[in-house]
Amino acid sequence: MYAAVVSDMIGPAQERPGLGELVFEDSVLTELRPDEDPKSCQQRLLGLPLLRHDPPPFNTWADKTYRLVTGGWYEDSFSEKVALSYAERSCMKGRLSQTFHTDLPRAFIDSKMVHFEWTNATDNSKPFEQLFPKASGIIAFSHVGFDPSLREAMVSTSFVCGGLCGSGSRYFLKKVRGRWQVVSKQQIWVA
Repeated sequence: MYAAVVSDMIGPAQERPGLGELVFEDSVLTELRPDEDPKSCQQRLLGLPLLRHDPPPFNTWADKTYRLVTGGWYEDSFSEKVALSYAERSCMKGRLSQTFHTDLPRAFIDSKMVHFEWTNATDNSKPFEQLFPKASGIIAFSHVGFDPSLREAMVSTSFVCGGLCGSGSRYFLKKVRGRWQVVSKQQIWVA
């Protein structure tokens, strides 16, 4: 599942000639704020417009028939159970699984141990560009929320390449013929 998102984020490796390595944060992104418990975090997330499961905007007989045949609302929708699972899992800390495949060599790091050269680092961190000259930044993932059938998924990502360089997105995926495919993504933040 992470491999499908990485492929969407960077595209085919042959189209990125300067990119020769991927660097991942070794801990997962979490929505849990320092001053909140996991249940409060989940309730806050489920109140976000991005995760609310409102009724479909079109509800004619033809729309209902289409949803019945396809087993969903419309192509880029996701089930309420995916949102519930995502909210629950995103409010937990943890380590990122390192078992997914990428076309490029990869490293997993604690991003607190590096800094980008053009930022003023006052700690003992090492310059990212010197440690990973073939990488363009650090990719991080949240835990994945799945529906009960494990055919739909939701995950958040971030890509950081320096102080005011980076972005974050939320991905919606479906399993099609045994392979995860990105259905849609929504940008959450940009630096």
